[in-house]
Amino acid sequence: MNLFEVVEVKSISWKEARELFYEQVSRDIPLSDVKSFAETIVKGCGGLPLLIIVTGRALGEKNDVSIWKDASKKFSLHKTSRKCQIEDVLQLLKFSFDELSDNDVKSCFLHCALFSEAQEVSINKFIEYCIQEGLITGAQADAHRRGRYIVDILIHASFLQVTEGGSSIKMHDLIRDLALGIISSMPKDIQFPLGAEGIQFLLSAYSRSIELPNAGGSSSSRSLNILESSRLCIPEGNQFLLRVGAGLTEPPLTEEWKQAKMMFLSDNELSMLPEKPNCPELLALFLQRNRLLRVIPPSFFDCMTSLKVLNLSETRIRSLPERLFKLKNLLILIVCDCKRLFMLPSDVGSLLCLEVLDLRGTKIKVLPDKIGELTSLKRLAVSFYGSIDDSEYVKLPCHLILSGIISKLRNLDTLSIVLYPGDERWHEDVKKRTMEEETLNGVNVKSISSQVPEYLEYDYNQQGQCLRFVNGEKKPDEVLQILARSTAFYLDNHLDIESLSNFGVGNINGLKFCIISDCPKVKMVVHVDEVKKDTNTVFPFLETLSIHHLWNLTAIWEGILPERSFAQLRILSLHGCPKMEYVFRSSMIQYLCKLEELIIEDCQAIEQIIFDDEITDSCSVSLPSLKKLTLHYLPGLITISSSPWPQLEYVSFYCCPNLKKIDADSRFKDVIIKAEKSWRDALEWEDDELRLHIENYSTIIFQDHL
Repeated sequence: MNLFEVVEVKSISWKEARELFYEQVSRDIPLSDVKSFAETIVKGCGGLPLLIIVTGRALGEKNDVSIWKDASKKFSLHKTSRKCQIEDVLQLLKFSFDELSDNDVKSCFLHCALFSEAQEVSINKFIEYCIQEGLITGAQADAHRRGRYIVDILIHASFLQVTEGGSSIKMHDLIRDLALGIISSMPKDIQFPLGAEGIQFLLSAYSRSIELPNAGGSSSSRSLNILESSRLCIPEGNQFLLRVGAGLTEPPLTEEWKQAKMMFLSDNELSMLPEKPNCPELLALFLQRNRLLRVIPPSFFDCMTSLKVLNLSETRIRSLPERLFKLKNLLILIVCDCKRLFMLPSDVGSLLCLEVLDLRGTKIKVLPDKIGELTSLKRLAVSFYGSIDDSEYVKLPCHLILSGIISKLRNLDTLSIVLYPGDERWHEDVKKRTMEEETLNGVNVKSISSQVPEYLEYDYNQQGQCLRFVNGEKKPDEVLQILARSTAFYLDNHLDIESLSNFGVGNINGLKFCIISDCPKVKMVVHVDEVKKDTNTVFPFLETLSIHHLWNLTAIWEGILPERSFAQLRILSLHGCPKMEYVFRSSMIQYLCKLEELIIEDCQAIEQIIFDDEITDSCSVSLPSLKKLTLHYLPGLITISSSPWPQLEYVSFYCCPNLKKIDADSRFKDVIIKAEKSWRDALEWEDDELRLHIENYSTIIFQDHL
């Protein structure tokens, strides 16, 4: 880490350098105000074309003269020449990284460096990867749109290069060195495996829960000093093993394990791991989304005594080996969405340094009482297994968390608990946990929550005037007054409301974003009779409607609504609505001309997405703006629509065993299809031409293990 390679690079003349730099700068920048600073910056670039372009583009839209002044100071401190240390070039390139607009842009840039060096990465694949890593949040359509925007920013900044054909991206070697330098660089007294910025952006979802140790000073000043004193160093080639999405079916070689300090092996097809790899220097191991991985060998962790970060998310493991809990230095353990993991051993109490434990999406039945010994724990997230089957429910533990455990976790700042909808243990345990939270001396602890995804709650919180009505009854006047001025409404566990229109159409018509969750008496979102009373258009501005666990919901609405109702709706999602038999009647489609994304999950009774209740033109396209369609856990689904499909971009089918036919046509061209291989093999094709068309013009991604 302290040896710097001296390399010779081809430089350009001073005149060429100035011209190249000014080509990157917007014409809207008053050059007379920044010219002296610009000249200093160009000199500091030493005639290196990549550095000139990257720096010019970082400053190219900046009208603030103080930014140019600060940049000129940084560049005047470094003397870049034809023969120079890479470290000096990286330090100057880092200026442009610091100028990136948003943290999610920075995070995506660093993650792109984790793919194999020679690998050209599909833009769509990279965006999907960033979404899965939680770097980009939001509903599917918005997340993909944001992902494309981020990629465009990084391309414009010359941090990414577009390959021939325009569908893939790659990184210049020096830019990759910059990213890896940011990930790994840290002062010598910092013992965390990532640099101060590395943890902030590489583990962005958990960074606020991790405290970088330092002696003395306030936490804010320590963070500032860490960032200012960090020097970029290029890790030796063998210290980082970068194999993200490389299609690996076999684990790395023995020698590679021995030399590595950080191993990025996510998004591969590993089904086995070595018995006892010798890697005493290994600090971080990322194995997430190896969906064929079922078993971790008992001795796998024996020689990983330095390990601090372990991510096993979205693997098929059924248990965690005993030796894992002997990793005394482990700080972060992530096992999200390991849907076959039913038990957390009591040995977890041995991980005394653990600060983050993420068990979301598992099938854990109870937290062991030894959890209370994790006194360093700052973030705890867990999903508990549940069932609406009475015979199975009675076999579950009476309590989710034993009394007194949470109050022992004195350093806890984030607690997230997800329960199966309707689990009666919620009502008893939530009171006890709330009382325990009050003993934590005012620490900000999230209360137990229902199964509304975090990204959706995040989107809700980004809206303007937000109202969340929780555990309510009736319609208090104060609530109605606030609702009438709100643009976002989250109705959570209301006890007696039967529809949103019960609140009065005039009070809900300003909404753009709406979530309805766990309201046992809601039968429809809108009652047409209530609309007629007010003679109003209903939901003229609503863009997002997300419905979760409404056990008595039978329809969104029935009957005829006034014109322009639901006219702006772009995203509709339904989750856990067991009494719905269809999503739309064909007479409803005329209102939904702007719908772009439709997500239907865990609705057992749905037999068709669009029910024909009137004679329709067989040539007319249903939902003409629809781009993304997700259909998961719909065992009764037989058909989608008798009308032609719109021009879709993304389709995901999972656990729809009775959907045997896809009445698709040429509009399937260039669509990304995610589906189980077993389902696809069982499809009944109308003709071979249709089957070949989909195979030839679609990107099929088989996911037997979502």
